[in-house]
Amino acid sequence: MKPVFRLTLSSVGNPDFGQDPRRPVSPHESFEVETLAAAADAVRRYIERYRLGGGNLPTVMVFEGNRVVARISYNGRIWLPPDDGWNDSDPDDWKRWRPMDRLQ
Repeated sequence: MKPVFRLTLSSVGNPDFGQDPRRPVSPHESFEVETLAAAADAVRRYIERYRLGGGNLPTVMVFEGNRVVARISYNGRIWLPPDDGWNDSDPDDWKRWRPMDRLQ
C-alpha cells in the first residue's frame, strides 16, 4: 500500500521548565504513512525519542493531500474534524473534534 497521509512533527520549549517557547527542543521530522494509526504511532515514537512532555508538542495535523483529516494529541489519540469544518480562531472549537476508535 502506498502512503496516503503525511504529517510534520516539531516541538517548542516549555516555559514551565525554563525552556524558550520560541525555540524547538527537537528537530522537525516529516512522515508519510498508510493509516491514521501509523500516524499516531509516529507521534508517540517522536515524543519518546526526544523525551518530550505535553507542553513541548504543538498541535499535530495529519494531511491527505492538502486537506487536514485528523489531529493527534500528545497521548496518541486521533481526533477527526467536525463534518461542518472548524475554526481555529475559536478557543472552544476543539470540543467539536471527535475521537476516532483506534480499531477503525
